[in-house]
Amino acid sequence: MTRQRLSREQSREQTRERLLDAAHTVFMEKGFPLASVEDISAAAGYSRGAFYSNFEDKTQLFFELLRREGEEIDQEFHRMLSGPVDDPAALQEEVARHYSQLYQGDKCSLLWMEARIVAVRDEKFRTALNGFLEERYRQIAEFVEMFSRLTGTAPAAPPREIAIGLMALCEGVSFSHRCAPDMVDGRTAESVLSWFLKASIAVPAPDDAPAASPAAKKTPVRKPAAKKTKAA
Repeated sequence: MTRQRLSREQSREQTRERLLDAAHTVFMEKGFPLASVEDISAAAGYSRGAFYSNFEDKTQLFFELLRREGEEIDQEFHRMLSGPVDDPAALQEEVARHYSQLYQGDKCSLLWMEARIVAVRDEKFRTALNGFLEERYRQIAEFVEMFSRLTGTAPAAPPREIAIGLMALCEGVSFSHRCAPDMVDGRTAESVLSWFLKASIAVPAPDDAPAASPAAKKTPVRKPAAKKTKAA
């Protein structure tokens, strides 16, 4: 079977993907500060020239890894919130289920922890991270607004504040699960994330509450008719 020759664009994309995959591995092994362009290029099987043909520096590559993960997560939220909605409570459950399982994806959760630590010590990196975070907050806030429109409900707080809280909570739960899996096991992690998401994007209780049982109904008391007095 003859192998199909890749076009220039396909070859470039393949090189880029290999560099991203290699960088993820190197960042996990060495951490962002100690990982070098040479380490990443060698792990991918390319030269420094191939690296710089695709990325300005390792910081740009680092954020591309985070952006790629965010896009994968967003695709599922877009699918769920594409509407229309027949059952708001069922949609809330579906969204909560997806959110509550994000902590277990080990693809980039450690990179987020790495990014926070590096940002504390490196002002230039912190500026880049803050710009990237604003993009994520905006996207998550948009999902909150989409949910509100679809279900006819009001969010419990401003959408941007909910976005900041949900993202920080997911990172914190993921970190706690990794550090102390016996204390914060998978079931606990999912329960915590699900509960907080439902609290921030609550749906009203159904109007058709169960009717009171016959025993609970009070029988109206009939007053005895007044006696007529005979005229004198």
